[in-house]
Amino acid sequence: MAGSPQDNDEAIYGINVTPLVDITLVLLIIFMATAHIIVHRSMNLNLPKVAHSQEIPSQSIQIQLEADKSLKLNNQPVDLASLAVNLSQMARLDPGLRVTLSADERVSWGDVAAILDAIRGAGITHIATEVQPKKGS
Repeated sequence: MAGSPQDNDEAIYGINVTPLVDITLVLLIIFMATAHIIVHRSMNLNLPKVAHSQEIPSQSIQIQLEADKSLKLNNQPVDLASLAVNLSQMARLDPGLRVTLSADERVSWGDVAAILDAIRGAGITHIATEVQPKKGS
């Protein structure tokens, strides 16, 4: 029998690429769906109010970020570049320096993260954030 499959010793000249294309398209869809999450690593958060807040220690440095994105270091106006320089100098003088960051709830998390990055870049590891107590508590 010339047409039986057992007698076929010829080389295979074609490869079925349909399963490969199917898997590739599924992976492409997954990457397209998750690309937005990978690129934008931030989330909009409504930070909670607390019933009991702790007072700021007297030896800590106070950094305030206002709603208009203006910065204050110990109630003195400062920009982000000079904030980093000042914090580096202070951290060299006092290795155990503590910093408390107070940010208005209307500023974006990206602005707060930039300030936290400047604090960490100065070598300061003792960082606290300040929150406002709930009204009526």
